[in-house]
Amino acid sequence: MSIAGRFAALSTGSRFRWAIAGIVLFAFVLRVGARAAGGAAGFWANSYYLFFTLAQQLASGHGYAFPGFAPTAFRVPFYPIFIAAVTQGRQDFWALLIAQALVSAGTVACVAWLAQLWFGRAVAIVAAGIAALYPYYLWHDTALQETGLFTFLATLAMALVVATQRRRGFVVALLTGLMLGLAILTRATLMPFAVFAVVWLILPDGAGTALRRRALTAALCFLALGATLSPWLIRAQQITGRYTLGTEFGAAVFGGNNAATFRFYPRQSIDLSRHAGFRALTPADRMQLRPLRGNEAAVSDWYLQRGLTYIVADPGRFVVGAIRKNLAAFGVLPSPRHDWKTDGLVALAYGPMLLLGLVGMWRTRWRWREFLPVYANFVLFAGITGVLWGHSSHRAFLDVYFIIFAASVLVAFLPKIRAALPSARAPHPA
Repeated sequence: MSIAGRFAALSTGSRFRWAIAGIVLFAFVLRVGARAAGGAAGFWANSYYLFFTLAQQLASGHGYAFPGFAPTAFRVPFYPIFIAAVTQGRQDFWALLIAQALVSAGTVACVAWLAQLWFGRAVAIVAAGIAALYPYYLWHDTALQETGLFTFLATLAMALVVATQRRRGFVVALLTGLMLGLAILTRATLMPFAVFAVVWLILPDGAGTALRRRALTAALCFLALGATLSPWLIRAQQITGRYTLGTEFGAAVFGGNNAATFRFYPRQSIDLSRHAGFRALTPADRMQLRPLRGNEAAVSDWYLQRGLTYIVADPGRFVVGAIRKNLAAFGVLPSPRHDWKTDGLVALAYGPMLLLGLVGMWRTRWRWREFLPVYANFVLFAGITGVLWGHSSHRAFLDVYFIIFAASVLVAFLPKIRAALPSARAPHPA
């Protein structure tokens, strides 16, 4: 029997699983091929090398610290830990490429799982196919940046949140808390959503689950989340004197709220605007900062106060800036801009997906209780972006929802469009 014949002889469920497995494998091969074609030199040159520096420190036994400095709690550590585990501190392009391509392929699998939970198998296959081919994931997920790992963990966490709400199983609730915690340790801005998710698990569901069961699964999720975050929080307290996810927050608020914020951003990287803002500090400012240099938390507080002062001084300016930041993050053209070919490719892929995704969300608005976690993700991200800033890469983890809802529209309308075509209605010749 041919391969096609054997595939046709499988059960519907088996054919679905094989189809998803094939798409995931295809996604992995595409990602390896695309990044390999770009070469190792470009990979290391066009990257956030800070992550690899921290990974080297970890792998060499110097702890989570910048070279020549004391241990730091500046930023959540999971992505540098991931790099250290994969490369052992060596500039091993292929090891890191394969590991990150596997993670990105895992995102495709999670997209399929979420789509199946919400819309069924047909939408899952279409959504997985879109995610496999989506140019932003295809290229960006294998870059030396935490975006790919964060997108995978955030998507898996969402799928587990939905599964916990439906099944109310104790093991899946614990796994949900674990994945939420790992996602937060990759990018701390997911913390507000994790709190929302725990609360959402307590709310009444469509299955009429008893309050005691709902509260128990929410509590297990919260305990697993706390257990995952606790080692980092305890370490941060030992370093800074407070329980914090990171001491970069104050500088981030200042970087997104000063006179230089929009000097280069959003057409160019926010890093350029941040550097301009830091260079614009007055001698008096630097005098205030000098005695604080050995205290990460105090430095963060100083920058936080400066950022808040700038916000309070002109609330209208802040609101306009928040809108501009969200337009940059959700805009059809990427932020920061690249060459016109890259920008055009991203726009051609993201624009229709954004439009169809919004149509899909509108079509399913009657299921709003079920999709509250999705809405919460968008609202919380928009709020954080308004206060800090947002590039396309920061929004990328939300693109999975545009993909899934867009796939639901395609599956619903393509048969109707095909049936409406003249060729479909014309009688076949005898």
